[in-house]
Amino acid sequence: MSFTTDARGELARVKTDDICCARSELASALLASGGIAWRGRGRYALSVTASEAATVRRYFGMLKKHWGVQGQIRALSGDRLNGLTRYQLAIPEEESVRLLEEFQLLDESALFGVRQAPGEEITRFACCKKSFARAAFLMCGEVSNPEKAYHIEIAAPTEAFALRVKACLDYFDIECSVTSRKSKTLVYIKRAEGISDMLSLLGAASAVLALENIRVRKEVSNHVNRQMNFDSSNINRTVEAAEALIRDIRFIDSELGLEKLPRSLRDMAYARANNPETPLTGLGELMDPPLGKSGVNARLRRLSEIAQKLRSGEEIRLGSGKREKEFREQGTGKQATGNREQE
Repeated sequence: MSFTTDARGELARVKTDDICCARSELASALLASGGIAWRGRGRYALSVTASEAATVRRYFGMLKKHWGVQGQIRALSGDRLNGLTRYQLAIPEEESVRLLEEFQLLDESALFGVRQAPGEEITRFACCKKSFARAAFLMCGEVSNPEKAYHIEIAAPTEAFALRVKACLDYFDIECSVTSRKSKTLVYIKRAEGISDMLSLLGAASAVLALENIRVRKEVSNHVNRQMNFDSSNINRTVEAAEALIRDIRFIDSELGLEKLPRSLRDMAYARANNPETPLTGLGELMDPPLGKSGVNARLRRLSEIAQKLRSGEEIRLGSGKREKEFREQGTGKQATGNREQE
């Protein structure tokens, strides 16, 4: 069974005890199912056709309970229905005018004397607005499987009917939009929160629970995937940084010699070269005295700066005072020796 079928089946079991709500729901059902046929000379044939038998049984019960009308339920099938079975509640013709007046659908100035939306009095109360929207969904509503997408729509027969449905939902602060597709005007919602609110309003509690469970599972899954991607990216950056630093250390050793570095940098260079996979906190524990993560970072950055200056031929200053002077003299001596060899 589809998510739509499950939701409709649940809504078909929602109790409607008040006659005002039954009036609003039947008016909506007749219009949404295209169940008003003009027979001429003020005569009409009324019917409610739906995909689910439970829906027509619902309106069969309403007619009998509130207006004493005995309808007839029949199954329809054939090539025109693509092999599907639909169910129809046929209402006695002699009761049609009385019921249309009851539902405020008659209007001499309208086409064939029938309004495209009932009078405002039909949806005056909040409970009646719920009932009107519920029948619209039962007759021509669809909700996508939330595993695949978040989408709910009501394919209204006319723009006037669609705008009435939208007004009912707007009353409860449920944001929806209206658009046209072929001969239908659609009232639709594409946000999970809005779909959940609408189904809850209409009375499909189990459908709401199923939707929220899927929604939470998808959000958790998306969060885990994002976190895994983030962690993987961080690991890749860490590995790349460690490899680049080891290349720098080897370059310093080949061009200058690690023994010429101050002890603090020399010890850090040896620690990183001998422990390429050790995290920064682990490297800090290898130092004497131990260093924190920020101290390790500072020394590693200094090693990278020295390698960069060696590559570009810039002057290198290490430490201060006597140690820096000795380093400059060693560097100058090395350059002078090279010059004499060239001569």
